[in-house]
Amino acid sequence: MKTPAIASLATAAVLTLLAACQTEAPEPEPEAARPDPEEEAVVAAVLQLFEAMRTADGEMARAVFHPDARLGRADDDGITFRPADGFIDMIGQPRDVVYDEPIWDWVVQIDGRLAHMWTKYAFYLGDEFSHCGEESFQLYKADTGWQITQLIDTSRRENCFYPPGREPAEETGEPEPES
Repeated sequence: MKTPAIASLATAAVLTLLAACQTEAPEPEPEAARPDPEEEAVVAAVLQLFEAMRTADGEMARAVFHPDARLGRADDDGITFRPADGFIDMIGQPRDVVYDEPIWDWVVQIDGRLAHMWTKYAFYLGDEFSHCGEESFQLYKADTGWQITQLIDTSRRENCFYPPGREPAEETGEPEPES
């Protein structure tokens, strides 16, 4: 027959062992912190266009555009549109300077086979800043993946913003220190 003290010790020992054997399950990631695979695929399609521009690869660019895609430019005079084919051909032309167009601060919206991506951009010819603006991409999810159907941008050289880490040095009028 067990005494109450021994029973209490045995119960305490069992509870201690159970507690030691249990590992805490990690907290589930908040829903917002998990990357959305469709959103990642939309961003990847747009980034493919800019990689094609950097590497002068017209076929890479053509692969991400819908066959009926068009480009637009919105400015103070209105909006103009043109087929994307000429732009794609220009991307594939050999050149002496790299077309570099970093994008950042994008927002992606998706509903079924329709997606929209809005982003800031800055355009560089090699290391030389050219212009900046905002771009609006409309994409369609074909059976082969996301395709850009329309790209509309703004373009300016004043009141620009720059990608993180590529802000221009302030001009002070003083000579730069020697290194």
